[in-house]
Amino acid sequence: MAATVTVLGGYLGTGKTTLLNGLLRSANGQRIAVVVNDFGSINIDAELIRSTTDDTIELSNGCVCCSLADGAAAVMTQLAQRTDLDHVVVELSGVAMPSSMTSWGTFPGLAPGPTVVCVDPGTLATRLRDPYVGDVVAAQLRAADLLAITHTDLHEDAAIAAADVVCDDKAPGIPRVSVAAGATTVDALIAAATSREAPDTEPPPEPVSTHRTVTLTTRRTVDRAALAAVLAEAPSSLVRAKGFIRTPEEPHRRTVVQYVRPDLRFTDGDARNAEADESVLVVIAAGSESDPEPWSALQELFD
Repeated sequence: MAATVTVLGGYLGTGKTTLLNGLLRSANGQRIAVVVNDFGSINIDAELIRSTTDDTIELSNGCVCCSLADGAAAVMTQLAQRTDLDHVVVELSGVAMPSSMTSWGTFPGLAPGPTVVCVDPGTLATRLRDPYVGDVVAAQLRAADLLAITHTDLHEDAAIAAADVVCDDKAPGIPRVSVAAGATTVDALIAAATSREAPDTEPPPEPVSTHRTVTLTTRRTVDRAALAAVLAEAPSSLVRAKGFIRTPEEPHRRTVVQYVRPDLRFTDGDARNAEADESVLVVIAAGSESDPEPWSALQELFD
């Protein structure tokens, strides 16, 4: 039987990685291949990992995680030739349109599954109002076969209800499922997506994503308070930052930085993760190439 291709999308910081880890933990004997842009973003639980290579992680529960380092065509063609897989789950980047990967569901050896788009109740309304990214977020919602409402364990009922109203307005007829801490299975997502109503009209054309990315590095330590202050004052076009820093207080540890405008979170890593002596921050900005670079103040911290 051909493996079913499920595409997982959603804007930056909406909980795709949490959902992916939940799918892997809840495989229940099924063999799942997860396709990601890079392994660092998924942070698979160490006890699940059986072996690793540059582009593949084999898990002890029979699942596998593949990197797109060699290109989508090479990876998906290889997976289509396997006969031991039940599902292939493809994680899109936060600014990608689902149509970029859904066509692989008709490739020989694979079967089409749903497009699942993650929605964070805490940021949905703000993102849709954003002049830089609102069109992208709205198009992602409309492209979904299922909306996965994430972070429901972190928000009040009122915020979740408000997000439901927004989804009714921006993506009418598309079913929704609440996901707390990624607790669900691929089969459950597919089943929930089957109740989608057929749209009455053709969807509008997808907008062109206008996002820029820069990677900042330094071998010096980075002051946590200074970084927080710069991000708090950053222009609204700076929408995402993630990476690791070494701080003056803990130079032998790597502190994880997760910023999804306007929320910033630091997580202290273990000392054994400090083999890399650089601080690295990947910054994503929305807007055209002609707009001023919004990371200039961050650059000063890393120079």
